[in-house]
Amino acid sequence: MFIDNITIIISIIVLLLTIASVVANPFFRSIKTKSTKDTTIELPPLTVVVLSQNNVEALDKHLPLIFSQDYAPGFEVVVVGEKGDLDLEAVLAKYADNKNLYATYIPKRSLFMSKPKLSASLGIKAAHNDWIIMLNASCAPASDKWLQTIAESIDSKTNIVLGYSNYKDDVKPYRRFIRLREACYYLRAAAHGIAYRSTGANIAFRRSEFISGDGYRGNLQHVYGEYDFIINKFARPYSTAITLLPDSFVHNDCPTKKTWTEYCIANSHVGRHLERKALMHLSYITDALFMYINYAVLITTGVFAVLTGRWIALAVAALCLIATIALRIFFVKRKCNIFSEHLSAWSIPFYELSLLWFDILTKLRYIRADKHDFSTHKI
Repeated sequence: MFIDNITIIISIIVLLLTIASVVANPFFRSIKTKSTKDTTIELPPLTVVVLSQNNVEALDKHLPLIFSQDYAPGFEVVVVGEKGDLDLEAVLAKYADNKNLYATYIPKRSLFMSKPKLSASLGIKAAHNDWIIMLNASCAPASDKWLQTIAESIDSKTNIVLGYSNYKDDVKPYRRFIRLREACYYLRAAAHGIAYRSTGANIAFRRSEFISGDGYRGNLQHVYGEYDFIINKFARPYSTAITLLPDSFVHNDCPTKKTWTEYCIANSHVGRHLERKALMHLSYITDALFMYINYAVLITTGVFAVLTGRWIALAVAALCLIATIALRIFFVKRKCNIFSEHLSAWSIPFYELSLLWFDILTKLRYIRADKHDFSTHKI
C-alpha cells in the first residue's frame, strides 16, 4: 500500500465530486415558507372551483370532504361539468340542500379551447368571491383545515398560493416519487423567486387578476396545462406564497396506467410552452449530470484502484459511494417527512438512477404522439 500523487489527485477529485453531487440535488435544497403569520390580515371568503372532468364517482366521494371544511369566513363550491351529464346532475342533486353549492356547465363540444380550460374559465367567472381555489374532482383534501391553512398564507403582497399535491399512498411509489421530486423544484422556485408551474391541482389565485388579464389568452391552443398556465402567466416575483403544512395538502386518486402515461406526455408538452423554462431545465439537467457522473467516476475509480493496487484510492471511492447513497436517501426521506410521503429507503437509489430512462421514454412517447392531440387548433 502506497500513496503517490495519482492517488492523492484521484482522492481529492472523488471527494469534491461526491460533495457536489449531493448538493446538486432538489431534495437537498431547502424550501422557505413565511416564518410568521400576519394576524392583521382578515381571511377572505373563498370559492372552491371543482372541475368534474367526467369523473362523477370521485366527485361524489370528495364533495363531502370539501363541504366539511372548517373555515369561519365562509366559502362556496362551484362544480363545473359537461351539459347533459345525467350522472353529474344526480350527484349534485344529493347536495342540493347545500346553499353554498353552485353548478355551471360547458357544452359537449368545445371549439378553439380545451374542455378543462373552458371549465376553469366558466367556474372562475361564476364565482362570487375574489380568491379562488381550483382543483379536480379526483382530489381529496387531507384535512378539514385545508381551506384555513391555504388562506392563512394570503396577505396583501400575495396573488398566488401553492399547496402540495400528490397521489394517495395506494399509488405506485415510483409515481409518487416523481411527483415529489417535481414539487421540490416547483415549490422552491416559487419560494425563492417567481413561480414556474405546479405538480397538479391545489392552487389559489385572484379571480380579478385572472379576468383582467384575459385568463388563458396566449395559450388557448394548448389542450393541457390549465393549472400551469395560470401560475406561469400570473405569477410575479416574490408574490407567490407556499404552504408546507400537512393540513394544506390534497391527494389525487390512483390513476390508471394509461392516465399516468398521458399525464407524463402532456406534462412534457406543456413544459415546452411555459415562460422561464430555460432556468428550470438547466437546474434539472445539472442535478442529473452530477449524480450520474459521480456514480460513474466512483465505479471507474474503484476498478482502476484494484487494477493498479492503489488500495487507499479504492477505500476513498468505496467510502464516497456509501456516503453518496446514504446522504441521497437521507435527503429524500427528510423531504418525505415534510410532505407526509412514504417511500422505502432501499428503493430510492434505484428510483433516482432510473430518472434518465424515464425521461428518455417520456420524450420518445412525446415524439411519437400525434401533436394534434395537444392542440385545439387542428390543421
